[in-house]
Amino acid sequence: MPSRPIKSCNKYVLSYKDSSNKTHEVGFYARDAYDCLMLAREFNSYVHENPGSVIRIQQKF
Repeated sequence: MPSRPIKSCNKYVLSYKDSSNKTHEVGFYARDAYDCLMLAREFNSYVHENPGSVIRIQQKF
C-alpha cells in the first residue's frame, strides 16, 4: 500500500474470533475495508493464518 497522509484514510475496526470462540477487535487506519483486512493479515499472525476467522470490518465515524 503506498504511503498516504492519514487524512485520506478512515478508521476501521476488524473483529475476529479465535480458536476459543473469543471475539477480538483491532483498529486500523485504512483506505477501505479491503485494505483494513490486508493490514490485519500483515500485523496479526492469527488473522494471517486464519482469514476465515474475521467476522466483521466496520468503519468508525
